[in-house]
Amino acid sequence: MKSKKFPIFAVILLVLGVIWLLSELNVLTVNIPWIPVILIIVAIGLIANRYLG
Repeated sequence: MKSKKFPIFAVILLVLGVIWLLSELNVLTVNIPWIPVILIIVAIGLIANRYLG
């Protein structure tokens, strides 16, 4: 029986996406230009973990 792990990468991706969205909507002032790069890296990690792990 395979135990389910907590989806850490998915939570990080969700949190960064929400921060980015709130920043774009001018609800939250965050000046981090590298958020899209982090989202891409996390997404690649999710894909690699699913297919290689």
